[in-house]
Amino acid sequence: MKPIAILLLLTLTCVQANAMEAVVFNGTHASAENKLIAMTVAGIVNREQPRLYLLNVYETWSYNQTDASWQAIYEEEGGVAFNEITEINELVQHFIDDLNGAITYDPSLTYGNFEGQVFRWQGELAMMLGGLTDCIPLPYADQHIDIDRPDSISVPDHFHGQSPITVSARLEESDHSWNDPALSQKERYLLGLDWALEHLLPRSNPEKFYLREITDWAVNQRMFQLNLAGTETLNFYSLPDEKAEKIEQVMSYMLDYNPDEIFHVYGWMRPEPLVQWISGWGGSFHETLLSNLSWHHVFPADEDFDYSRPAVEEAEALMLEDKHYVIFIASEGDAGNWVTGFQAGAWHSSARGEVPVGWGFNLHMFEQFPFLAQYYYETATPMDGFISVTSPLGYAFADMFPENILPDAISQSSALLEKFQIPTVYAYKHYNGAGVSTYRGIEISNNYDFDKLGQFAEATGTDLTFLFDPALQTQQTYTEYGGLLYNHVDDHTFYADVTDLDAAADRIISKLKNNTTPNFLLAGYQRFRQDGFQVGPNNPADITLPRLQTLMNKVQADPEIGNQVRFVTPEAFQALLKKSLETTSAPDLSKRETGKLSVFMSRDHNGYIRLELPAAKNIQLEVFDLSGRLMIQESWEMQTAEEHIVLPLQNLPGGMYVLRARGENTVLHEKFIK
Repeated sequence: MKPIAILLLLTLTCVQANAMEAVVFNGTHASAENKLIAMTVAGIVNREQPRLYLLNVYETWSYNQTDASWQAIYEEEGGVAFNEITEINELVQHFIDDLNGAITYDPSLTYGNFEGQVFRWQGELAMMLGGLTDCIPLPYADQHIDIDRPDSISVPDHFHGQSPITVSARLEESDHSWNDPALSQKERYLLGLDWALEHLLPRSNPEKFYLREITDWAVNQRMFQLNLAGTETLNFYSLPDEKAEKIEQVMSYMLDYNPDEIFHVYGWMRPEPLVQWISGWGGSFHETLLSNLSWHHVFPADEDFDYSRPAVEEAEALMLEDKHYVIFIASEGDAGNWVTGFQAGAWHSSARGEVPVGWGFNLHMFEQFPFLAQYYYETATPMDGFISVTSPLGYAFADMFPENILPDAISQSSALLEKFQIPTVYAYKHYNGAGVSTYRGIEISNNYDFDKLGQFAEATGTDLTFLFDPALQTQQTYTEYGGLLYNHVDDHTFYADVTDLDAAADRIISKLKNNTTPNFLLAGYQRFRQDGFQVGPNNPADITLPRLQTLMNKVQADPEIGNQVRFVTPEAFQALLKKSLETTSAPDLSKRETGKLSVFMSRDHNGYIRLELPAAKNIQLEVFDLSGRLMIQESWEMQTAEEHIVLPLQNLPGGMYVLRARGENTVLHEKFIK
């Protein structure tokens, strides 16, 4: 019997001897109002031990079998005996001794920050208040649920020792400012938030808050919650100042109580580039638009669990050969619905264990939900490599953190990498079409500050940071910034189109041919999906493991180089790459020559370039747009150490670009606007 199977059998035997009873609420046909109640009850009763599991109340969008699959795992491996409840009043009565009554609200009041979003804003305020007072949110006209409906409620302070305050428990009453019918729904919701910021924020969790649709996790951790967003997905100026100011008020509250520590934000950030804004304040973000995190957080796990896994052991035994080492990495690993959702169902693939891959994970979520982490480690095969995305702290940018936050960020990150024995990180920063912009005093860039990123990697003990950045050369190892950085960009490997497997295989083969070995290639940063998932023009970067296996077979069937190709895990890629740098005559990038590069636009739309280097050499001039796409490529043979070059740019559309001058021991970059 395999060691993994033995471990699972022992775990199952132990937990069955001490079977745990719990309730599962089946919300498949529940109303939106009743789902808010169910999530609130779960958040309240799951604080000390797992008592209420939610089925189909707030399912992950990427894999609609997430709740049912975890329920089966908790039954079979966690030893839980579930008692199913489908009727909401029965659920409330089952836990009535844990509840202090109801916060009533008007369920007809809805608002949306952007087209397609609709949420019961007064219901979410009631649910946040319920998290602080152990009350459920209840539509004011609901007479079905038998529970006390007080006029007011005492709000305790669980964090700072302040005296309780008394607030209204009837949010629908006409004398509240937010119930003025002459105001728009937006104005009314923002007034409700102003009231909550004044009265509830000082008694909310000072280490974490929730942004967007509320869940049991926000209730469980007594977080302050705001459902604010911009109107567009990438334009960060679409989040107006009146909303941004309220988010900043919450972030200021975090820093007032923990001035030198990372704080955490859960939910979702729209527009996504503003995750950098949050990092600039000292926060780390986690996509968690899903339920049951209160259950996963408190379910018993082995405190002495050994987070070793077969991929690490396999990598340690590898010898460097004259081969092409190729890796595929699963994207979305920073997102909670991928961590809790079995990597969009791909973890349950029939082909898992047959193909070497790198699974991305949010290590902060592993720390917060250890039973989930232990499940992945217990069921991992030698082919299942693990990688941290986007940083060990989650969806965060180390080069953005304030200086006073860095020591805590480094300490937490290194502890997470060591605990979970993950030596590699995948980092990406883009989504700013203007290159560099300032949003409310925070600089948001399309590129990393490589010195800061490398120094953070080195300080945290990260062996290798994969990254996607248009300012660095693709498929290149960089050592001069501190930690080892490996970039891939503008070569059809970031969310590559894999709808046509023959074309994808030919693309990979063409990148490998004519390269001396040992050679390394990050062939794809893809979204892995469950077996049978339909891939087409709307999701060309999605791939199932059986299709990935077919793609790998096609590459290895190439008559010229197929037998030289080895697909590997991140652990093996890192170990072999390190050996290649130690044993080959590769150039020492830490001794890269310095120089100056500048570009000026003329009225005739030519680029006038000034290039200064210690000595003349052959130079490749390349112009990229901010997505990393190569627009212009010219070769230039320098006659002197200082050259003035005219580069025709008439055919470039207006916008921001990156000019790169590349030659032996030289890579220089300069941004310009046409």
